[in-house]
Amino acid sequence: MNFNYGFFLCVLCLTRAEQDELNVRRVMRELQVIPDVIMEPPRELLKMRFEHDLEIVEGKVYMPKELKFQPKLEWNADPQTYYTIVMLSPDAPSRENPLYRSWLHWLVVNVPGLDVAKGQLISEYFGPLPPKDSGLCRYVALVYQQSDKLDFEEKQMGLKSAEDHSNFDVEKFTQKYELNDPLAGNVFQSKWDDYVPELMKTLYDMSE
Repeated sequence: MNFNYGFFLCVLCLTRAEQDELNVRRVMRELQVIPDVIMEPPRELLKMRFEHDLEIVEGKVYMPKELKFQPKLEWNADPQTYYTIVMLSPDAPSRENPLYRSWLHWLVVNVPGLDVAKGQLISEYFGPLPPKDSGLCRYVALVYQQSDKLDFEEKQMGLKSAEDHSNFDVEKFTQKYELNDPLAGNVFQSKWDDYVPELMKTLYDMSE
């Protein structure tokens, strides 16, 4: 009896990793990341840790001033495998009027294992910059497994080039390089704060 009960509990009990996987898939569907950004959910949670040990909880709201600097990432990576990392917002300039869907915030390819610094940088990280009165905007980070180290045609984008970063289609990009569905991912939301004008001035030499 005790053995059967214990076995039953083991069958029902999800590991933390499995719970994370289920949760990120659920949240992406609830926030309509599927189908606005991707067609299939990631297989696992991409852990994102920002300055001051701020760890992103999928679906939650964070302010731009909290996300100024490139986060540390963690997923179940093979050190002998190469990966592509993408972060974007489908809500540019707003979720109601996504004229520039999607806005690219970060793109690194040929990342060996978890060593993002050794990857090939195409778009340097910059944080959320939702316009004033735009409401909550979604931000999606994805990791794709590559078949090998690849020859990417895209040149490094200038950080100040709005044209390069707007209307980025992650599905077309990943199909081009046969990257299949995302291995890991996360999603959070953000809204305007007083750091946004500072970032806009730095990037584009303009106020809102």
